[in-house]
Amino acid sequence: MRPASELLPQVYRKLARAGTDEEALLIALWPGAVGEKLASRARPVRLFGDVLIVETDAQSWRKELARMAPAIVKRLNAAAGKDILRDVEFRVAAAARPPGRARSAVPASDEEHDEAAAITDPHLRRLYRLSRRQREIK
Repeated sequence: MRPASELLPQVYRKLARAGTDEEALLIALWPGAVGEKLASRARPVRLFGDVLIVETDAQSWRKELARMAPAIVKRLNAAAGKDILRDVEFRVAAAARPPGRARSAVPASDEEHDEAAAITDPHLRRLYRLSRRQREIK
């Protein structure tokens, strides 16, 4: 049996070729492409065209990561199996909001019947739902 760390890049590449949501794909690939230390300090938030917007905790991290942008673009494109990105833009994140009540993105009645709800990673859950919708369309 092969470990999941070997299988996930293959699954991501298959999904990328199938035309799944490139933003969700890049967000899911982020920790593996940049490493856990960088991933804990910088979070991809949005893909605008071929530029990935990434939020960091501090200006010092933004500057350091900006110097690493070409290498990060290469790693993410390689992990995705195709050239999705041209650049990565780093921004300092706004101050965190005070704690509030969480709202579910899926109505409770649908959540009981949704097998994707068991997937804890929100980006992988989104990729799963997108691939499932594509299969239903075909």
